[in-house]
Amino acid sequence: MSVPACGEPATPGDETSASTTANTDGETGGMADSGTVGGTVDVPTTGEPVDGPTFWQDVAPIFFAQCVTCHREGGIGPFVLDNYADARTWAGAAAGSVAARTMPPWLVTDDGSCGDFKDSRALSDGEIATIQAWVDAGAQEGVPQGDLEAPAADVLAGDVVDYKTPLFSPEIQGGDLAEYDEYRCFLIDPKLDVDRFLTGYAVTPGTPAMIHHVLAITVDPDEVGMGNKKNSEIMKALDDETPDRDGWPCFGFAGDGVAASGVPVSWAPGQGVSELPEGVGFRVKKDDVLVLQVHYNLVDPELAGATDETTVHIRYADAVEREGYFDLPDDFLSSLFSGTPAELPPGEAAALYSFDYELNYLPLLGAQTADLYGVFPHMHQRGRKLKVELIEGGGAPQCAADVQRWDFNWQLYYFYEQPLALTTKSKLRITCEYDTQSANEPVLPGWGTQNEMCLAGLFIVPNVAP
Repeated sequence: MSVPACGEPATPGDETSASTTANTDGETGGMADSGTVGGTVDVPTTGEPVDGPTFWQDVAPIFFAQCVTCHREGGIGPFVLDNYADARTWAGAAAGSVAARTMPPWLVTDDGSCGDFKDSRALSDGEIATIQAWVDAGAQEGVPQGDLEAPAADVLAGDVVDYKTPLFSPEIQGGDLAEYDEYRCFLIDPKLDVDRFLTGYAVTPGTPAMIHHVLAITVDPDEVGMGNKKNSEIMKALDDETPDRDGWPCFGFAGDGVAASGVPVSWAPGQGVSELPEGVGFRVKKDDVLVLQVHYNLVDPELAGATDETTVHIRYADAVEREGYFDLPDDFLSSLFSGTPAELPPGEAAALYSFDYELNYLPLLGAQTADLYGVFPHMHQRGRKLKVELIEGGGAPQCAADVQRWDFNWQLYYFYEQPLALTTKSKLRITCEYDTQSANEPVLPGWGTQNEMCLAGLFIVPNVAP
């Protein structure tokens, strides 16, 4: 399960809040107004039974089930929806945002046409129609109900260990690929006595306005990396290059030359708690170290000199039924390492980039087949749509995940109700769409927030023979 982080701000890097403000291309995120001035519907509060939809009888059950987790006192929502007076004030805005499907935050299409996902927050057409009908009828109150309860705030429960980055003041590195950004890696020794299995994670950013993403990467210190040197030697050399600053630069996972063994934590704004499906987990070996990679974005000049101390929360289990692996394919970004990097043409409302990702590496994991349990869509500020299709052999593409309204502020890991079957002949077609109308030059792939990515994170569980 992956749900929005309702207890913390969702403002990343230079992206604007999905709740109340406009993004860099002038589109508003979050609550849209359906036409009512100020979102207000001015009707008297009688508490008497009335004809037509009412707040307490028809709308409140929807709000409490899907909206009040965030829109309540102390929640991330900029206003509350757990009482009639406030809900009436924001009735028009609520109807507009749910009709546009910008709220509740759930980016993947979830009407059964492109995968069925666990713990969906997407409203049904009927629920959306009920909210609109309530507004159209004057947003009447109905008879107050005292038995409605909001879902409990989502927390990572169980055997959870917290890993903190040092208090750090990032600095802009500059260049065409990270104009306002710094990627920094920090070494963590988890001090495990035996192999353990990650079954869930969450991240608490210290200064959310500057955090673009956080990764936790497993590294075997004794494994040989670049230059026939051990990972431990490579990381020490990288760290020693900047003795006056914690950590080391790492635009490529755990740093140049370091041979990473896995990326079990991929966090971005809005993600909240990510729960792996029951019975599966990612193995963290007893001798592994964790490298925490933090992407800081400093496009806001007010962040100059600011510090951050971010915490990664990992839940462990002693054993699981099946081991899974996290994969982060992005051929757009990977093209930087080719002779001619890919680029997006400027001045287009729907610039496309697409690539096929083959699963022929499954035998390296000791399997001929596997299950795709989840996907994690990721683009930057020009992203508009992202689609993942599963192609088996020469068959027709099967829709696996479809994001029609990309929002950087709400990046979730989506897990399927039933995993999709994969074979060594399977491939995934990943297609990203971008709005480059404001660009005067080609848009390059890159690590900076002003560059772009076309990434579909994958959680794959191989069918390994006992």
